[in-house]
Amino acid sequence: MDEATRVYVKDASKRFGHGATVVHALADVTLTIEGGSFFTLLGPSGCGKTTLLRLLAGFETPTGGRILLGDQDVTALPPNRRPINTVFQSYALFPHLSVAQNVGFGLKMQGIARAKRDARVDQMLALVRMQDFAERPVAQLSGGQQQRVALARALAPEPRVLLLDEPLSALDLKLRKEMQIELKRLQRETGITFVFVTHDQEEALTMSDRIAVMSAGRVQQIGTPREIYAHPANRFVAGFIGESNFLPVTVADGAARIGDHRISLAAPADPGPATLAIRPEDIMLEPGAALSAEVTDTVYLGNAVQIMARLEDGTQIALRQPATIDLPESGQRIGLRLPVEAVQILEAE
Repeated sequence: MDEATRVYVKDASKRFGHGATVVHALADVTLTIEGGSFFTLLGPSGCGKTTLLRLLAGFETPTGGRILLGDQDVTALPPNRRPINTVFQSYALFPHLSVAQNVGFGLKMQGIARAKRDARVDQMLALVRMQDFAERPVAQLSGGQQQRVALARALAPEPRVLLLDEPLSALDLKLRKEMQIELKRLQRETGITFVFVTHDQEEALTMSDRIAVMSAGRVQQIGTPREIYAHPANRFVAGFIGESNFLPVTVADGAARIGDHRISLAAPADPGPATLAIRPEDIMLEPGAALSAEVTDTVYLGNAVQIMARLEDGTQIALRQPATIDLPESGQRIGLRLPVEAVQILEAE
């Protein structure tokens, strides 16, 4: 990893307003973004992810804490003095300029010579696969094409860090999925540190090297997509990333109890009331199992079916099975197995 493009956020806080109207948008956020990686800030609206992105860009000044790029403290630097560029949700392209003129605009403002500028524009258009559109007005481009132009323009000055503020949200589902792959390709080919903001869990899992899950101005967990999904740090993360069942249990003697049913635990857990978390796709159908439930509904999902059921104590539980199985009927009792390796014990609700 490149030390010069590593980003450090140290105890960053941000408050808006004063007195009774003060809003704590960020509270003592500390994280490290490795140079040359694809790092995602993920969370619901109002969690602080865009505020943190604006602190990195220099559009906002932290109330407390520091922002470092490599060994350089950039906390007080204005945006135009940071080797950082931003791609906005709206793209912010110049409608009266051609594609090539948009891509070269920042280079022209930097005083880059015409020949060198043109060569760099050609290189960027090739990178985003827009060479054939160089002379076309941006107003004649589709949403996906405009996004590629915005990316090329942001990459042209060779920033050390590229910030992306929900740039795919305006695209339709099919194009959004295509651009997820394209963004990851661009990050790998350029080696630039990408910091991506989204509320879409699938986007974060698809593209990221590491993810910071945020809620209420704080980082809840940082890890790889696999770590975040398979081993959520708390109930918020488990509920926000994908789907989870949350079952009230009592922990004792290395096991969790749901009524009279005992479930062995792979890792130690504090005794007493707790919450058992398990993904719907991890629950197994097992005829004759000690843990049983009554089917209340089934939902066909194309490549899978979701079965909704009710345990004996009334707790609702969902499990996902291949679409090829024989669907159980409402009212039918089914046996369930919760694999030890798929069970996680979290704090009680």
